[in-house]
Amino acid sequence: MSVAREQERATQRSDHAPPPAVLLVEDDVVLSELVTTLVKGAGYQAVTIADHNQIGEAIDRFDPKCVILDGEIGRTGLSRSWDDAAAIRRAHPALPVLMFTADAEAIAEERAGTSPRSRNAGFVGAVPKPFVVEEFLATLQSAVRGVPSARPDAVAIFPDPSGPSAAEWAKTDFFSTAIHELKAPLTTISAQIQRARKLTTSDPERGRAAMELALDQVGRMDRLIVGLQDAIRLRSNAMSLEVVTFNLTDAVAQAIIRHEHEETTRFRFDRPEVGVPVSGDSGRVAQILDNLISNAIKYSALGAPIDIALTTKGDEAQVRVEDHGLGVPSDERDRLFAPYFRTQRTRDIPGSGLGLHISRRLAEQHRGRLWLESSGDVGSTFVLALPLAG
Repeated sequence: MSVAREQERATQRSDHAPPPAVLLVEDDVVLSELVTTLVKGAGYQAVTIADHNQIGEAIDRFDPKCVILDGEIGRTGLSRSWDDAAAIRRAHPALPVLMFTADAEAIAEERAGTSPRSRNAGFVGAVPKPFVVEEFLATLQSAVRGVPSARPDAVAIFPDPSGPSAAEWAKTDFFSTAIHELKAPLTTISAQIQRARKLTTSDPERGRAAMELALDQVGRMDRLIVGLQDAIRLRSNAMSLEVVTFNLTDAVAQAIIRHEHEETTRFRFDRPEVGVPVSGDSGRVAQILDNLISNAIKYSALGAPIDIALTTKGDEAQVRVEDHGLGVPSDERDRLFAPYFRTQRTRDIPGSGLGLHISRRLAEQHRGRLWLESSGDVGSTFVLALPLAG
């Protein structure tokens, strides 16, 4: 066989080589499937195991270019990911390992990189649960780029989040976060019920307190499920409205009363002297107002003023809700109304990330609008516009 022919066959074998592998260590079956979809879509072979004891064997067999390591709890009650990452680093010094966890303190410790165990583990990055698809892919891409490829001409191909498959990535991100948000309160409910069972006879007062905490989490789950139902109905255009003519001035005043829980009022309502009639579903409009006001409270300092104004402009009624809170970073404002989006400044504050998305879609169902008018480091102003009746 000629040298040229042999080189041609070698090239063909190289071109048909299997994609490089990424090893995911994750015991949550649903989350594992979601991540596998992302990894495959990014041009990699996804290898998934649930047992941390199989990590060494999987690395030897599949030669992954990156390991994504979940935060499994060991027998001591502490995360064993630190020890597992350190073991991988000793055996395979050039193999990058990503932390994959919902533990915010662990992520902060990894990013600081100053503790003895963080230095020993040598994580190259962290992916929080729940995650944003674009951030997950960027973190994975950054980790893999640091690994020498078996093929000099190999190129890591990642999907363009703005391309034709953007809807699919958004859907995956949506359900990944929904699963996590539903599982978190379930874990608390289970723990508190077990605690209450133990304390029923020995300490009834603490037992009742544990049950109250469990009930609070049930309420949280109920609100999330209602939000998911609304989001699904809005996505499929299955949301029905009971349209009547009502006074928006009274609706805003009632929304303020529902959120006024302090001895000294923090709301400053610039109320018009006459009624402002609009046509729509008064319950759904109240839902929008509740979301805007509760966000203003949640993301502001305790007692900070919240300014609300109702005006008319042309054929619209406009409600402005201005807070003096955290504000929205300029590079995140375009995504603010996307389902489940949380800004970097608010991710440590409880919330589903569905409220603004649902509120905007509800406003659009009313032939209205909802937008962020302004935002800085000391507050934001949201505007709800609805058509005037008549």
